[in-house]
Amino acid sequence: MVHDGPHRRIVRIAAPGSSDLLVKQFRVGSGRHPWRERGRALLGQSPADREWRALRALFEAGICVPRPRALGEIGGRDRLLAMEWIEASHLAEALDSPRARREIAIALGRAIAGLHAHGFVHGDLHHGNVLVRTSVPVLLDLQRARPSRSAAARRIDLAHLDHSLAPYVSTAGRVRLRAAALGLSRPFGLAARAAIRTIGELSVRRARVHAASRRRHLLREGRACAVVSVAGGRGLRLRTLSADAVADAVAAHAAALAAGDPRVLENDGRGALCGIVVDGHRIVSKEVRDRDLARAFADRLRGSPARRAWAAGHGLEMLLIGAATPLAYLEWRRFGLPLRSLVLLEDLRPDPGAHHVLETAPAQTRDAALDALLALVLRLHRAGADHGDLKASNILLRTVPGGFEPHLVDLEGVRFLRRLPDALRVRALAQLNASVGDALPAQSRRRFFARYAQALRFAAGSSRARAAVVSASLARGHRWSGRDCER
Repeated sequence: MVHDGPHRRIVRIAAPGSSDLLVKQFRVGSGRHPWRERGRALLGQSPADREWRALRALFEAGICVPRPRALGEIGGRDRLLAMEWIEASHLAEALDSPRARREIAIALGRAIAGLHAHGFVHGDLHHGNVLVRTSVPVLLDLQRARPSRSAAARRIDLAHLDHSLAPYVSTAGRVRLRAAALGLSRPFGLAARAAIRTIGELSVRRARVHAASRRRHLLREGRACAVVSVAGGRGLRLRTLSADAVADAVAAHAAALAAGDPRVLENDGRGALCGIVVDGHRIVSKEVRDRDLARAFADRLRGSPARRAWAAGHGLEMLLIGAATPLAYLEWRRFGLPLRSLVLLEDLRPDPGAHHVLETAPAQTRDAALDALLALVLRLHRAGADHGDLKASNILLRTVPGGFEPHLVDLEGVRFLRRLPDALRVRALAQLNASVGDALPAQSRRRFFARYAQALRFAAGSSRARAAVVSASLARGHRWSGRDCER
């Protein structure tokens, strides 16, 4: 048994004298609209029929897909589709090898080009639907494939694949794949660059939609999370953290505050922050108490701070933006108003804050930290995400081979927008700039801004935007005095 779900069962069957078979049983009428599905099956438009037609056409055209063997029907009108079993690696596993990564990216791009050249779009193109056999990509799961000559449909096909490959392939590698899929070769002219850039923009749009869907799913019970109730509070937890562990964490948080011991990291009138260890998990517990009814009513509409941090952390994760992983959250409500909330987060300590590295590290280390920060801010802003308080102390830097890996904390102010206005981008850059002291040279600040403005242009031009960032930085009166700055 390879897979057994409500809509499909997939099994591997040994075939004496020939290669094994992969057999898919499509359960007709198992979805939300069973009569519609049965009607489509009668008209030959079921997923099994569509995949069978696509497999036959593409295999005969020489595209790397499994060899189709048979299509049939069993009791209950379920459809059976048999094809050749492919003994190969999953694409994500094959990409583990840096040596093979470039070759596979180009070969996969050419396979997509072949698919599109023969008049088909895949319809569900992501890394999980590609196998690699001796560096040759094989396309799978063609039940959504359809004949199409639409250039827009082809671009969306490629953009969905590009988005799914972001965790495994660098931007440069994905540009090679895009170019191969579009039939472009170096040196790229203006039209070729525009075409490659369009795929990148569609990939970012896909990431936003996917992250928004993920945030919605993680605000209710499902496969990844479960409802939890502790000491009168109610919320959600990741299923990787048991309900007992959540209860123990709440008790440990209360005990730390009562004892006033070193586990308490912050404690003021509005909330508290503790570092605790529960069931082998190193956790930061962050509690927020609403001090007035106006804020409580606002949180009734937008969600409590803990709930917002929970949604933001998982949304950033889906955008491949480093952040402290939320493990659980709880709300204590009265008359429907969230008067107190608590979020349990992955403890990233002892990773230092970015301000500490930028102010104290030697020049080479500092430059590596600035590179990591630039990549983080660009990824945030391209995705339409606004942190709300992008201070360097809210960015922790983890040392990894070749540089740093940044992670965001203080997530309750994060907002996800369709597009980030220039004013919010200027504010975020000013927050970051003002939060790093004068030990960071002005030349490094100018270089950081120039690289940012080149990658993400401002409508008013980079000079005006830089002046606005400097002015807003000085107005904050934080750690930077403006020494040696140029407006």
